[in-house]
Amino acid sequence: MRKLAVCAALTLSLSGCVLAPQVIQLNQEATVTAGQLSLSRDALVRVVDDRMVDGRQPEPNELGSRGGRLAENSPLNSENSLKDVLTTRMQNSLTQLGFGAASPLEPLKLQLSVKEFSYGCNDGMMVNDCSVRMRFELTVIDGATTFTKPYGASESRRVVTAPTKEYNEKWVNEVLDRLWQYMFNDDELRAVLGVQ
Repeated sequence: MRKLAVCAALTLSLSGCVLAPQVIQLNQEATVTAGQLSLSRDALVRVVDDRMVDGRQPEPNELGSRGGRLAENSPLNSENSLKDVLTTRMQNSLTQLGFGAASPLEPLKLQLSVKEFSYGCNDGMMVNDCSVRMRFELTVIDGATTFTKPYGASESRRVVTAPTKEYNEKWVNEVLDRLWQYMFNDDELRAVLGVQ
């Protein structure tokens, strides 16, 4: 009986380290610093998912791994595809800046290339170290003029135990919001967009 209890306890402790998959919701809305366009015009948006993970392109909803034992079985995914979320987010942000009005001018073309958007925690029996990393490359084409600039953000945290879905959702969105604000407050970008 005692041997059976020890085995049961050992099984429970081991199985507890295989973390369940999590699905989080990324915010599609973002508030950007207000401004005024020097000229009324529209903008066309394209988002390209250029991420590579271990020599392969990840699934559209894949954000990373929760770590732990058998980390490959413990993914962190977004509810909607990353490309769709960022496309909606970019369109909403440009609308806030005044884009979308009828204009005889050719629309600005914006391409957001996602170079990295990853969440990861350490492998092993105890999860105590997690990180979020994002790298974008934004290209603005205005007729014969092209502007390209990289933007990135990263944050690591020590944790006592594997983060819950609510914790991860809040954290990933906080890093994304911070990067978004940094990008849209960039004086160079705002000048290219014609935002005063």
